[in-house]
Amino acid sequence: MHESTLIALRPLASLKLTLAGIIALLCGVLLAYFSADQSSIYIVAPLLLLAVNLLAAIVFNPRIRQNSGLLMFHICLLMIAVLTLLSQLTSMKGRVEVTQGTAFDAGSVTVLEQGVWHTLDELRQVDFVQGDIQVQYTAGLRRGPTRSQLQLDDNDTIVVGDNLAFESHGYRFYTTSNKGFAALVNWHAKDGGIEPGSIHFPSYPLFDWKQQNQWQAPTGEQLEFQLVIDTPLDPEHDWLLQSVERGGYLVVTLPGGAKHTVAPGETIELDNGLLEFEAIRMWMGYKIFYDPWLVWFFAAALVGVAGIAWHYFLKLSSAGNRRSAVDRKAGRGRVVTTS
Repeated sequence: MHESTLIALRPLASLKLTLAGIIALLCGVLLAYFSADQSSIYIVAPLLLLAVNLLAAIVFNPRIRQNSGLLMFHICLLMIAVLTLLSQLTSMKGRVEVTQGTAFDAGSVTVLEQGVWHTLDELRQVDFVQGDIQVQYTAGLRRGPTRSQLQLDDNDTIVVGDNLAFESHGYRFYTTSNKGFAALVNWHAKDGGIEPGSIHFPSYPLFDWKQQNQWQAPTGEQLEFQLVIDTPLDPEHDWLLQSVERGGYLVVTLPGGAKHTVAPGETIELDNGLLEFEAIRMWMGYKIFYDPWLVWFFAAALVGVAGIAWHYFLKLSSAGNRRSAVDRKAGRGRVVTTS
């Protein structure tokens, strides 16, 4: 590289630029947090600046290049900056609710964060059917372990929990405290067509006092539903919330205000079709996380810590050896007299 080019690029290794990059990154994190679209550009730009600054420091600072521990530490810092940059561009966070007995539908996922390079094509390849659900509670409605069974396409069954993930196509699914009851319904059109539906009621037992929701029929009618469960809560004792057959009924309010009470297996006839209440099931809420760079990030962090530890170990050992040499030299020059 031409000498004039090297001189022009040397300021990129400046500590002042490092400080500016750190301040810009902190401001970017705040802007991304309070931004309506949570745009990653606020974080990507400062990370790119810090990555260039670290690379320049490695190239132009001979003290870094000549010290193995210090060199390892700065290379790992550069890797962490690049990996964080890639994570911001490609990661994804979301949530979804899946009804017992139904298949996962990528179209029902609520995306909370999504890098600009991330597409949901691989998420559409995830395939499982929600199985049985069990959530343990102790007295006082304190939630314990959650066991959510997933049935895979190879007839295998796995268990997912709050800290036990199901991983598919790079996406990790964890259970959450968000779960509850669902009413399975079927809409029978006048022309003989049948369209199934699933009405999720608010999280249970957190909102056991307002198990209500709305549902729009395929023909446009807006219906209001209230779910009444036969088995009441018992907050004074340990109990198990599980997806077993349970009694209950729906109170359905029609657009005109008329109310109908229906049990599983019963129907309501409307002007444009027939509404069938099939069964009461449970639904489970999952958080979805995608970040293929996370393992490499932690690996780089561990190696970086080892590098800086090696640097200071050598530095302290060298200082100790110099002190020992000075002490030995002082001892040889000391004159001992007798009186």
